[in-house]
Amino acid sequence: MNKNIIILTSGLSGSSVVANLISKAGYWTGDSTCKKNDYDTHENCQLVFLNDMLLKHLGYDTAYRSIVRLGKVSEAGHLFDTIDLLPFKQFVSECGQSEPWLWKDPRLWITMPFWIRLLDKENVLVVVVDRSVQQRWISELLRRNIQSFSYCKHYNDAINRLIRQFVADHQLPCCELLFDDLIERPEATLDSVNAFLGCMLTLDDLQGVYNKPLYMKTRGLKHLGLALLIYMKNYWVRLK
Repeated sequence: MNKNIIILTSGLSGSSVVANLISKAGYWTGDSTCKKNDYDTHENCQLVFLNDMLLKHLGYDTAYRSIVRLGKVSEAGHLFDTIDLLPFKQFVSECGQSEPWLWKDPRLWITMPFWIRLLDKENVLVVVVDRSVQQRWISELLRRNIQSFSYCKHYNDAINRLIRQFVADHQLPCCELLFDDLIERPEATLDSVNAFLGCMLTLDDLQGVYNKPLYMKTRGLKHLGLALLIYMKNYWVRLK
């Protein structure tokens, strides 16, 4: 049987597409998954609920969206010794009955130091999903998450450093996947993913979960122009 998969990401990286794609190889994402207005995140609803609990224990349930606090990540591991573990152990046990499973929640970069103490590390693979800074920044602006390019880069770089440090500290097998490569160079990228996971995902699988054109940037010049207009409009409003 294939090992279980944990997707680690800083969010808005195309990780929902990646999770949906990998699930086609037989990975369980939950009895119910969290859905937004325009897409399914493929995040196990119970995992998201329990992560909400952990973040509230940390007092970091909203601030994580705008600032990376290294101390909170360290505190997450210590929660193992201070909170009631029963609901978390029950969830891990339930997942164990549906192996191989796939976890995805953009807040896992904070809570994995807690979860890893409940998991069999020998039965876990990590897929780190990232995206080019320019593409990420455009997407943030189009969602009206107004921020400078510099802020976007530094925030996500800080999270990626924490993810890589976590993977190294626990010596977890890891594959780094750039979403841009998956869309612009799908065949070669799928070959790499299949080799790491031991799967046979195909171009048809990718086209079945991604409803936009392949072999081109997800956000082109038109999107960049619109994003710049949104940024400039909000910049001038703040100056008034």
